[in-house]
Amino acid sequence: MTMARSDGGVKSVQLAFDVLEAVAAAPGEVGVSELAALLGTTKGTVFRHLQTLVERGYVDQNAVSARYKLGTRSYLIGQVAAGRIELLTASSDAIAALRDEIGETVVVSALRNRSLVVLRTVFGKSNLEIGVRQGSELILHGTAQGKVALAFSNRSLLQHVLRQGLTRLTDHTIVDAVKLEAELEQARAQGFITAPNEETFGINAVAAPIFDRMGDVAGTVAIVGSVQNIKPTPDQAQIEALLKASLRISWNLGYDRGAIDARRRMQSAAS
Repeated sequence: MTMARSDGGVKSVQLAFDVLEAVAAAPGEVGVSELAALLGTTKGTVFRHLQTLVERGYVDQNAVSARYKLGTRSYLIGQVAAGRIELLTASSDAIAALRDEIGETVVVSALRNRSLVVLRTVFGKSNLEIGVRQGSELILHGTAQGKVALAFSNRSLLQHVLRQGLTRLTDHTIVDAVKLEAELEQARAQGFITAPNEETFGINAVAAPIFDRMGDVAGTVAIVGSVQNIKPTPDQAQIEALLKASLRISWNLGYDRGAIDARRRMQSAAS
């Protein structure tokens, strides 16, 4: 009996995706009858799935024609996915070269919708694997990658984090807003930040921002290792290699500091 419910649930989910993909593939708005014929099922079944997709924002219904098209939520998810794929492609060679040069684990993460998510981890050469699981969402105020994202992003992201409250992860986590802002200011000045023992005892990371073609923070790149190998004040070779990798990835995403500064000056003058 349980198996029957499970199979039915899986088939229902599959059909929901079939309906969504059919709406996406249509050259324009599409009706229930067309979708039912295309998918080989009844109009009632298609209609029920469409209503759920409309309620969730993945599909919109034209109030006049009663036909369907993709909704805002589908477009937003598509943009997020495209951004992450672009960042993976842009960072692939750079993070491999960084790992080979430094020997420590390298992590690249994407910043989307106030979340910093690990896209890829390339483990270091040590027998002890220190890294962050792909798909993990990083704590913004308690990790090197999170803090560097806060430092170089629009201030509204920091305000959001402060409103949520600064959770203590270890005794070394910064939970004072004034101290956090001072550390972020230092990160802006030097282009990187560390977080020794802040999320996990014995572990440190040094992170730098990755910028997109508009000059916004697209993500972060970091080297992660034990506090013995990555000191609270990292070796100059580690810092230089990290900053070189972050700049290389940013360039691959179309980042051009000179062009962005010129555009901003023109916008400022116009206003």
